[in-house]
Amino acid sequence: MNGVVKLCSPCGIVLLLMLHYKAALGIINGDEVVPHSLPYMAALQTEINGRTIRCGGSLIEVNKVLTAASCVYGASSVTIKLGAHNLEEDGAQVKLNSSVFTIHQDFDPDLHLHDIAIVHLEQNVTLNDSISTISTPPLGDILLTFADDLGMVAGWGKINDTDPNYSNVLRKIEMTIIPFLACTIPYLGKVQTSQICTTGMQNGKNICLGDSGSPLVVNGTQVGIASYGSDLGCSVGAPGVFTRLTSYYFWLLGEE
Repeated sequence: MNGVVKLCSPCGIVLLLMLHYKAALGIINGDEVVPHSLPYMAALQTEINGRTIRCGGSLIEVNKVLTAASCVYGASSVTIKLGAHNLEEDGAQVKLNSSVFTIHQDFDPDLHLHDIAIVHLEQNVTLNDSISTISTPPLGDILLTFADDLGMVAGWGKINDTDPNYSNVLRKIEMTIIPFLACTIPYLGKVQTSQICTTGMQNGKNICLGDSGSPLVVNGTQVGIASYGSDLGCSVGAPGVFTRLTSYYFWLLGEE
């Protein structure tokens, strides 16, 4: 059966378990953000095995962009846009190129474990109203689960399952972070404690194709990196899976 196993309980309840998943998440029915109101956002584009890969990221230092390892794994270089809102016509954006990435040493491209990477910019960027950094969790938050907190994800990814085009303007959605155990069932236990999950379809909104690497933000702090969702489509309501930044506090510290 392609991607779905039906388990019938004695009471007749059918439980759908998502066996497969796909990288590159985007925003379904997201709201267009106020231009430059999320100045930490980065748009990434690269070529991997002849395919154009579009991802999100976040500026965490004046010369470092945090993203998913799956966005740069196998790439020779990446193009980064900072200070962007409309990728096609925004005059405020800064376009940079980099061929230097640090991918987590234990990254598993098949299971999307340790899906975290840093793109090193060739020069420091000048911070302004359109370009700014975002903070990552401090050591004191390392044991927090963020369960039931409201998180925000933004990106330039696909806006629905059927339209092949990506959004040129930055869009955002708000999603509730769910407890770890609630996320392990849909993915047959493949989700690890180093990952964090948000609800699936919520108020008609979800994450979809096009924005792995985008930050999951809670109260102004980035707590996750968009990693993967179900390959059954964006509308099935499966949770979105993110790399949990508190699990990589010391890795990030070592990259400073």
